[in-house]
Amino acid sequence: MWRILEVIFRRPLQLLVPIALFPLVGLAVMYVMPRSYQATASLWSLHRYEVIGTTGPESDLQSTPAETQATALTELLQVHAFALSVAEATSLPSTLAPDVQANPAARDAALVADVSKVQVAAQAYNLLVITYTNPDWRVAQQVIQAVIKNFGLQSQGFSVVEGQQLLAGLQTQLAKAKQDAANAVAAESKYIAAHPSLSKIDLLNDPQYQLLQAQAQNAQAALTNVQTNIATINQQISAQGSGADNLFKVLDAPYVQGVSRTKTYLMGGGVGLGLALAGCLLYVIFAARGDRSVYTSLDLQKVTAFPVVMQLPYLTGKTIPLLIEGVSPADM
Repeated sequence: MWRILEVIFRRPLQLLVPIALFPLVGLAVMYVMPRSYQATASLWSLHRYEVIGTTGPESDLQSTPAETQATALTELLQVHAFALSVAEATSLPSTLAPDVQANPAARDAALVADVSKVQVAAQAYNLLVITYTNPDWRVAQQVIQAVIKNFGLQSQGFSVVEGQQLLAGLQTQLAKAKQDAANAVAAESKYIAAHPSLSKIDLLNDPQYQLLQAQAQNAQAALTNVQTNIATINQQISAQGSGADNLFKVLDAPYVQGVSRTKTYLMGGGVGLGLALAGCLLYVIFAARGDRSVYTSLDLQKVTAFPVVMQLPYLTGKTIPLLIEGVSPADM
């Protein structure tokens, strides 16, 4: 502990200068950095975001309409195609470095990474807020506008993808059901034609005819069931709509405001202060470990094998002459 205090108080300026200088450097760096602008838009969710599934419209009934749409939009922003469609509708590509623009893969990756920074949050039961920050206020506003537009256009398509896949499967079932129904009716008619002597009552009591009739009725019922399922899914898909007006309303168009730099300055000063304190700590540790001064008898025993015969207390400048032979108090 004494060695550490000795290092600290021996050259205090060497420790105080970095502590004062590094935060100033951090503040200067934050000052020369370009200013950022945040674009914000508010949407009113008309209903929960739904997906047409095997059981009909499916949604998270435990979440609010705003929360379900915020989740859906956040996930869409991570989709490569969606993010690129947003970026291509803005001036964002022109803000990339020339070498990045020259490389298509790097360009797309940079655009997707930038668009994925858009923040979506549910502020209330129906209120949805979208924010995005960029050094160029025009780009910030354009990105929010493109996100809203593409969300309205593409989200509806994504919500009915599974329903459209179900329709494709049902169309195959429909063709088979029609064929089965036609075959069953033809078999029934063929049996009647092959037995002209049987009356209607005789046919109803004929086991073979009863089997054919039951098969025809079952095939017709299966056909009707498939047609009903197709009609239901088409109705559900139509209910989803094809535009943003069925999903949300824009309450506040994207508006831009400068981001407060107080937090930025505090961060720069804090990083500078942290680096200064870390540097001072390392200096004190290495200086203390490298100090070979002798302060106590234990320190002396570490550097020599001679025993300690006598140990004098700390003497002031006025006391030392008293120990010199021939000097009296009157002479002082």
